[in-house]
Amino acid sequence: MQQILLVVSAIVLGLGFGYVTGGFAFWSLVCVVAGVFLVTPSLFKFDTHDLKLIGSHMPTFGRNVMINYLILPAIALVIGFASRDIGIAGALFLLALLPGGGMVMMWIKTSGANPKLGFIIFMLNLALLLPVTLIFAQFFDIASPYFPAPDLSQSTGDSLGRSVRPFAPFVILIVIPFLLSRLARSSSPALIAFVEKHQQTISKATMFGIVFYLFSLSTSQMLFTVELVALVKAVVATAVFYGAAVLVAGLTTRDTPEGRAVYWHVVTRYITLALILAVFY
Repeated sequence: MQQILLVVSAIVLGLGFGYVTGGFAFWSLVCVVAGVFLVTPSLFKFDTHDLKLIGSHMPTFGRNVMINYLILPAIALVIGFASRDIGIAGALFLLALLPGGGMVMMWIKTSGANPKLGFIIFMLNLALLLPVTLIFAQFFDIASPYFPAPDLSQSTGDSLGRSVRPFAPFVILIVIPFLLSRLARSSSPALIAFVEKHQQTISKATMFGIVFYLFSLSTSQMLFTVELVALVKAVVATAVFYGAAVLVAGLTTRDTPEGRAVYWHVVTRYITLALILAVFY
């Protein structure tokens, strides 16, 4: 609940700031900031020896992949198609492909789930960011014939025709943070100790700052031109998707430490990462 309130506050304040000032222009370095402050701290504890867990928990990892990369994306596509809005469909599809999030490990630890297994699932989901970006980069070209043409009359030049190499998000959000985490592990244990002590505060502050910035962009001000009916449709579609995720998680995971590790990776989504990737495309 605290994370939701934090995100909602950042959205409201960002939109308000953008409305009053006209909004910021997009600055690509914010993606580097996200990678360094959101992803890098999560990688400090990663040890390649932990990958041995994969062999002894293959059914658990297989269930994670099946639910998060087959079942939930299919549900997102069905909900998106029912909405008849390609923007909603694309947003839900991207959200479905990004399980976990900045607070997932907290939920795993407090629920009595297997924390080491949950962390390896988190790492594997991050590693799948490259195929996720490759798939999402093709989504609108493939899906557009099945949806009514969107109204782009309010779009600005900054939001049209932007082309990004799919490898760019993977390099900025995964490769660079991984290299930084290895450098810190080998040369700066004091830095790691400080970050681990204040990780939740750093994560929340970074998440708030990034969400505030993204919603204060000049392109985000197009939300004020969207009809109320369309906004309600988007909220309802998102609520239905999250409800479906909770239902699927309850039906397909067991009430064991291993099952709960998968459960929390199903019911939580990496919202901040989804927003950043949406800006890329």
